Amino acid sequence: MRGARSPSGPSPISLPTTTAGPQPRRNRPRDPTIPPFRSAMASTTTAAVDDGACPWDSLPSHLQDRILSLIPVTELLPVAAASRALRRLLRSPAFHALLSPHRLDAFFLLTPRLAVHPLSRRVLPTPPLAAFCPPSYPLVSSASPSRLITYATLHFLPPIPDGSYLLSVVVQPPLSSSCILVAVTTGAAVRSFTLDTADPSRHWASRGDLPLSISLLGNAAVAGDRSQLFVLGRGPDALLVFHLATGTWEVLQVVMPQDLTTAHLFVYDGKLFLVGGVERLGEVERVVVWRLEDEKEAMLWREVAVMPAEVFNELVADRHGSFWHFQAADRLGIVCLYNAVDGRLVMFDAVDGLWTVLPRVSGLDAEESGRWFGHVLEPGVELLLGQRHQRS
Repeated sequence: MRGARSPSGPSPISLPTTTAGPQPRRNRPRDPTIPPFRSAMASTTTAAVDDGACPWDSLPSHLQDRILSLIPVTELLPVAAASRALRRLLRSPAFHALLSPHRLDAFFLLTPRLAVHPLSRRVLPTPPLAAFCPPSYPLVSSASPSRLITYATLHFLPPIPDGSYLLSVVVQPPLSSSCILVAVTTGAAVRSFTLDTADPSRHWASRGDLPLSISLLGNAAVAGDRSQLFVLGRGPDALLVFHLATGTWEVLQVVMPQDLTTAHLFVYDGKLFLVGGVERLGEVERVVVWRLEDEKEAMLWREVAVMPAEVFNELVADRHGSFWHFQAADRLGIVCLYNAVDGRLVMFDAVDGLWTVLPRVSGLDAEESGRWFGHVLEPGVELLLGQRHQRS
């Protein structure tokens, strides 16, 4: 079991005692009030005063592009304000082609205008491009690349088949404007339909039926190659696979964890994970993360992390004995768990197995917030261009 981080971040590092007198420039601690990029630029500029030139300016433009592309988009905003030259660079198509999603730089929506930002570990206003207005609630979303499907979106598409709801949206890169929508019916006999937005005919194609009777379907996790969906079946618990190319379902032969409740599937680095509560007498007793392992004999869920007691106490708001439900959202191995009733948030990072307690939220309508949480937006070049685009 790994440790947990507090909302304020890691503990300060104790610096060794040094003798009096000026320290070498490389050992001076960075001023925490100055953003890392600006601090580095300031140090470089100071060092180059005697030469009358800044080494940054002497770098070839393609190296400047490459260096800046490693910085999260939201942290590039103050950089764009530093000079006209940097602003032109950050707005150039050549630079945009180098950008790739940063794991922590995303907005886990709580409301249309409020979101959890893992990179800063704060609850922040969402960027203008995410400013949707109710009642256009998200129906389904993809985490990366980001895409929200709302009621407004469906006005431009054929109606969803009767008795169906949207299970997943699979964005087909590099054409992020193209996606495949997957709809399923409710009830024990599940039927499925798909619609490819790149198909000029724009129609819902009838696909395969689920080969077993099931009470309900949980969330769908998109495989890394976007060829299939992993879907959690409940009542009985089962791991299902929907193959997008053939439109057929498969039930994987794997024993599901015992006493599982409030579960969420996610994919990271080619591996399938499951985070869920383990119940006792109908109440969540602990939260566990499992990873699906394909052994020679059979597939199995291997426990890889358990939420520490202090983090669990924060999530359940000390309501031991009466807490039974939380929501989950994920993107690129970052998973946020949300107790909407008490406004409690925690985060899990699949890379290092660490849990982080995030700031509490208050004054939100639990029902409205529950409709928005589960959807994640990643900042795009629109922020650098200063455009107020909506993604839908």
